[in-house]
Amino acid sequence: MMNRHFPFSAIVGQEMMKRALLLNVVDPAIGGVLIRGERGTAKSTGVRALVHLLPSIRVVEGCPFQCDPDEPDGLCSDCSKRMEGGESLQARERRIRLVDLPIGITEDRLLGTIDFERALKSGRKAFEPGLLAEVHRGILYVDEVNLLNDQIVDLFLDAAASGINVVEREGISVSHGSRFVLVGTMNPEEGDLRPQLLDRFGLCVGIEGIQTLPERVEIIKRRLTYERDPASFCRGWEEMDARLAQRIVAAKSSLEAVLFTEDLLETAARLAVAMEIDGHRADIVMMKAARANAALEGRQRVTMEDLQLAARLSLPHRTRKSPFKKPELDSDVMNQVFHESEPSGGRGREWSPVHENPSRVPVRRKDYRSPLESITHLCPTFRTQVQPVPFHRIRLGGRPGRRFAVCNASRKGKICGSRMPLWSEPLGDISIVGTLRAAAEHQQVRRSAPPLEVRGEDVRLRKHSAKTGLSLMLLVDSSASMRTNDRMSATKGVLEALLKDVYLKRDKVGIITFREMSAQLVVPFTQNIREARKGIDSLPVGGRTPLASGLHLGIQLIGQERRKNPESLPVLLIFSDGRPNVSSFGGDPLQETFFFAGEVRRQGIRAILVDTEFNPMSVGYGYEITQRMEGIYLTMDRLLR
Repeated sequence: MMNRHFPFSAIVGQEMMKRALLLNVVDPAIGGVLIRGERGTAKSTGVRALVHLLPSIRVVEGCPFQCDPDEPDGLCSDCSKRMEGGESLQARERRIRLVDLPIGITEDRLLGTIDFERALKSGRKAFEPGLLAEVHRGILYVDEVNLLNDQIVDLFLDAAASGINVVEREGISVSHGSRFVLVGTMNPEEGDLRPQLLDRFGLCVGIEGIQTLPERVEIIKRRLTYERDPASFCRGWEEMDARLAQRIVAAKSSLEAVLFTEDLLETAARLAVAMEIDGHRADIVMMKAARANAALEGRQRVTMEDLQLAARLSLPHRTRKSPFKKPELDSDVMNQVFHESEPSGGRGREWSPVHENPSRVPVRRKDYRSPLESITHLCPTFRTQVQPVPFHRIRLGGRPGRRFAVCNASRKGKICGSRMPLWSEPLGDISIVGTLRAAAEHQQVRRSAPPLEVRGEDVRLRKHSAKTGLSLMLLVDSSASMRTNDRMSATKGVLEALLKDVYLKRDKVGIITFREMSAQLVVPFTQNIREARKGIDSLPVGGRTPLASGLHLGIQLIGQERRKNPESLPVLLIFSDGRPNVSSFGGDPLQETFFFAGEVRRQGIRAILVDTEFNPMSVGYGYEITQRMEGIYLTMDRLLR
């Protein structure tokens, strides 16, 4: 059955997304595109429709690395040996492939690994290519790229930047070409990428749902018509798609002939400096995108309009300086730079950076530290410490995290040697090298006829290592007592330092506030640090202190997170003065709090209580509550640098 994708030309709106995809097809050296947008905005539809516009390519018949027979310098080792031996390479034409990268992909499947079946049958090492070999000269599509393990993201981004995949493992050494157009899509509500990874994408497009009524109606009509009769609908758009495909072929052939002036280069550099962009990748990508756009429009020279479009695609995701700042382009600064770069603005004059921030008198402010950072520096003899949390005794979580390096018995993570199988463990993921080494030392004793006799006790499995993080639920007291001595301001300062730590370690964080008569969920468990920051900024202050209600809700939500991620490490971090003064369940407020503190201990939840009372003669019950949770007790002054 033929799978008909929605035609590219039939997509309503989203012009910036479509243009970014086309520019990368015209010049794959741009470095790919990241499409960020909310649900249902045609991200996947646009990517899957793009491949049907692309021309066919010539590949060597039978080559697993998709070698180009017209480029002898780019041939793999096998094809090079065949050519040196006088053999003529048979070629065939095929369509450019779109290869999907699954979220749960392993390092072996991505890079390639040893061919176990061939090694066991022939006794020789053989390489089994991975997805990076299959996608060579094609398009690699990564849906929900922000949910991938950081290690996997680093691997395919390195291959995309260098154009070569190098595999060094299990006694084999293989390198092959891996040039492809990288396309990633993500929903920012589900978490963001680190700035280091964002910078590796050449272009970035932020898209939103269309709000104009006529266009929304047109989207409904086209989609319903397509679902009713896909073949007829696609035939109606064949002519427009064919014209667009011809433009792509013409642009690719004329790309090297497109010229740009020194003035445009200087404008691109000025713009990067004015936007305070780190590094030089943005300047280079900007000029490549501008040249590709000129070629796509059929021009032989890059114009200022091409550069403006390229700046809007290549700069926004590189402007953010902190996880709390939304990445966006300052239109006023950009317009001023382009205005000064016009010929009437005075060509040849010496340039000075006039867009630097004006000097200000530095404001002295308190510097706070993350409570998670303080845990590892507490002295064992410090009198306020209560049974430190054994953070090193954890299991591997099923989601990304960078706080702890742990070994695990599954197939996820980096390979770091071999190990003996556990009792009754299924013999999958066998380490060929480890097994052969274990069997080699017994060959003289066994004296068998074959060159090598391998027995069951020689079998070794590959050992993996990966990183994991925390599922951190914040319980913030926002009662009237937090107004005393500006406690809420200090608490928000500590929370800001905490969120920076959480962002760097890729932890999950949720926020609960308790005041008046009950607790309220402000932010559910998320890796979107900007949403968490908004929740903290909007915390109200006033009312009484239902601490038991906050503990009860925190235990419930951590239980739900455990069911979703059974191997996650839950942590409950409480900011309070330890003075519950209102009943949530009809009993004594303090006894209710003690009861749920005991529940925290019984359910194995790691707990930290930060006492917001600055008075050393505090009469709160924070220390006793912490004892019943068997957690860590910290005073606010411990979090001031």
